[in-house]
Amino acid sequence: MNRRHTFGSKLGFGMADVLGGGSFALISLLFLNFLVTVEGISPAIAGMIVLVGRIWDAFIDPLLGTISDRCKSRFGRRRIFLLIGVIPVIVTFSMLWYSFAIEGVFALTIYYIVMYSLFTISFSIVQVPYNALLPDMVDDYETRTGYSSMRIFVSNISATISVTVPPLLLGAETTRTASNFLIMGIVFGLFYGLPLIISFFTTWENPPKEQSENLSIKQTMIHMKNSVKNRAFRQYLGIFCFGQMATDFVTAMAVFWLTDIMGRADMLTLFSGISMLVGIALLPFNNWLAKKHGKHLPSLYGMPLRIIGLGIAFFLGAGNPLAVFFIICVLNGIGGGIAAFVPWTLLPDLPDSDEMITGERNAGVYAGISTFIRTSTSGVAIALAGVMLQLFGYVESAVGETVIQTESALLGVRTIFSIIPIILCVFVFFLALRYSLTKKNHINLAQAVAYKRETGQPTSNSELIKSCEAVTGYKFEDMWVGRVGKDSSQ
Repeated sequence: MNRRHTFGSKLGFGMADVLGGGSFALISLLFLNFLVTVEGISPAIAGMIVLVGRIWDAFIDPLLGTISDRCKSRFGRRRIFLLIGVIPVIVTFSMLWYSFAIEGVFALTIYYIVMYSLFTISFSIVQVPYNALLPDMVDDYETRTGYSSMRIFVSNISATISVTVPPLLLGAETTRTASNFLIMGIVFGLFYGLPLIISFFTTWENPPKEQSENLSIKQTMIHMKNSVKNRAFRQYLGIFCFGQMATDFVTAMAVFWLTDIMGRADMLTLFSGISMLVGIALLPFNNWLAKKHGKHLPSLYGMPLRIIGLGIAFFLGAGNPLAVFFIICVLNGIGGGIAAFVPWTLLPDLPDSDEMITGERNAGVYAGISTFIRTSTSGVAIALAGVMLQLFGYVESAVGETVIQTESALLGVRTIFSIIPIILCVFVFFLALRYSLTKKNHINLAQAVAYKRETGQPTSNSELIKSCEAVTGYKFEDMWVGRVGKDSSQ
């Protein structure tokens, strides 16, 4: 069925990522601070709450990906989950920010572990099938980039709203109460959940190229094993994981850095807003660069600029001019925007490389693992930030209380905000430099797969064979595309 790829269709597809772009940006920005300053939980325990809540994803996300690959409903195998997830997302996000007067650190810890786990499950119910939807909607390399760019634009707008509006709703940090956070949670629960309905009614799914198998644990494990053995997917996971962790460390520590280092807690909205708006402003250029030369290339200029900005931030203090602060916001915004842009534009092409290996396009498996990486990196970053703050001697405070931190604690804030993200950005740069699923290689692998499907024979074109091996890390004869016959069995 031919579809017109209009602005409206792209915007409708992108609306579902109001949830993906905004929810963890807000959680990274305020949840650790909320647990420490409002609920009075120590930084280490607060960090562990998030980490334990992420353990669910190790099992749930890949399983949800496989379920969506094999789901059969009149609304499609992916879209139906957008509708299923609306109410769970709204309710569980709201409950993340209120403890119903529960007393005692142990009881609070259990409560927030449960609520955080329930939210991440709700998030995954939506996000895993959504991450696999675009390959089922659009086949063309460049058209996919247009949809991905719109998704990222919506995601960035959501993230901008999510890091600038909540501090305004909450008021001054010294006067915030649990009720303020509950109101914020309800408002943003609705903000994240309702756009899913729009995406459900404005997206579609083309019939799958292969017949879905009956779900089995053995087959699920085989598909997961094949995906992890895929060189392009491993490179992608590294780019995604390290880039998002860098963003999560910066976001989680921004309130501590501004309050304890810069002495400007009132500038949190400005810091977050400028960073996000810079990422949005660069979308047209990144989109052009991705379509023209390759989807991984923005990382090669974005990561060095972010490293420079974070390096400057390490040495700043309360007496530095605001001009330097704005430079840091801009450089961080460039790198943060690219850390979000590149993975989501790369992901829809990875099932094409899977087709070379297996003869199938298990987009759900790739989406499941990718969603797990996104949500787990956020949890790990927040957990590590909390544990490291504790190790450096950072002292939690109650609402309205001012604590003068030690030099060791201040060094900890600087290190977690600047040095750790710098190291992660270096990893992203070198992985992007070596990324194998380039635009040229993607064209070649598509030709090799088409030839195999048409003739039942592997191509003898040496250039196509070289691209297939470079992308996947397999020998050509060990892949479905390199074997004689159309059978895709392993």
